[in-house]
Amino acid sequence: MLTYKNALLLFATALSLAACSGKLDEPQPDNSIDLDHIQPQELPLLLNGAYKPDGIYYMGYPVWDIYSDDIVSIQGGSPTQFNPMGYDACNPTVEDGFGNNRTMNSAYKSIGNANLIINYINSKHITDMPQVLGEALTIRAYHYTRLVETFGGVVLTLETETDINKIRRDKNTEAEVYASIVADLTAAIPLLKDFTSPNMACRQTAQLLLARVYLQLGKNQEAGDLAAEVIRSGKFSLVNSNYGQVFLYNTPAKEMMWRGIDGPLSSTLGYNRYGLYALYSPGPPFKGNSPGLTWMSDDLVALYEPADIRTQLLRRQRNATTGIEQTYLLKYSTDTLQTAANSYAIYPYIRYSEAFLIASEASARKGAIDVTYYNQLRTARKASTKSNGDFASPAAFLKELENERRREFVGEGRRWQDMRRFGTAIPFLSSKGRDETRLYLPFNSIQLSWNPKLTQNKGY
Repeated sequence: MLTYKNALLLFATALSLAACSGKLDEPQPDNSIDLDHIQPQELPLLLNGAYKPDGIYYMGYPVWDIYSDDIVSIQGGSPTQFNPMGYDACNPTVEDGFGNNRTMNSAYKSIGNANLIINYINSKHITDMPQVLGEALTIRAYHYTRLVETFGGVVLTLETETDINKIRRDKNTEAEVYASIVADLTAAIPLLKDFTSPNMACRQTAQLLLARVYLQLGKNQEAGDLAAEVIRSGKFSLVNSNYGQVFLYNTPAKEMMWRGIDGPLSSTLGYNRYGLYALYSPGPPFKGNSPGLTWMSDDLVALYEPADIRTQLLRRQRNATTGIEQTYLLKYSTDTLQTAANSYAIYPYIRYSEAFLIASEASARKGAIDVTYYNQLRTARKASTKSNGDFASPAAFLKELENERRREFVGEGRRWQDMRRFGTAIPFLSSKGRDETRLYLPFNSIQLSWNPKLTQNKGY
């Protein structure tokens, strides 16, 4: 039995270790352990714990889609419950209804495991576990990316600190968090092996995540170079017929680079009653347990060409509440016919198609129109291609790339970050009667009570 100490309620010390069970891959949020009570052979178990699905809270996906212009929801609820209508109005409350508290807690649980692995390997000068160290660095960077996109500056914890007086402090700046993310991914890339499975981080995962971060930071040359390197790796291929294969658990496609999986789900729970299926999918007569109160915006639907294979995952169906036909997203419904004993919920983190769009955007932001990568993606999706001369300026090409990202990543929680980068977020907020303070979400009231030194984001 492992010896545990300093049970804490504060999120930043949630090191995801199972109390007195010895099962280091079973996350528990209120127990921590020091480095002297870990053995090298236990590090893979800690790594498994960092990959657990409750370490990446999936409700962060629809928050940003409903917040943006991609998704419409009339789910309702109350300010302290599931309340996407508040997000649709770009007016989330401090109490929130989409689980901001759980979003933060789940991220710090995985960060805790990653910190323990990173600090143990570095302090013990272990040189024969580069893959484990690289994965831990990538996981930590991924979670801080989610947090900084959601809240801006957050408390940056990189050690295995258990002194509550040192943990209860104000947030780091957004720039400091991004600097840590870049440092982690830069260190991880040479440690990691090439892609073998979408269920774990690899070299290409870290490269494309770093490219995503660089693009958001305006480092376009670096972003484009990394994206092109992922494309040249030859480890992936774009789906060009059955788009739904990308989102299957047992998939023959080689396009999903990194994903979360939850399951196998129990027969009583069932895939069609779990995860994002129950939010995005249509209601009856479609198989499942969704109320059908969340759908795609008409302007997004209009962006698809009829032959585009991505329309395979769109379903037009009458909404029983409004009496109007709406278009529903089936990305999270593709496994609904599998047996209950083999059912999994899938959450995409990094997809190969993003490399093509990052490379194209990075070039355009440097003032060049180059449709090469854009056309490769469009050709795979059976959509029309363009020539450089079809765009009057790099700005016109950027607008088309913004639309292509909407078509490709709807439902995957990327839209709001794109709107910020493409300059459409502020005008959209103005149309809702909001201002730039709504670029980020508020810290939950529970977080503020746990950490009185934490400064709430402006405007809340």
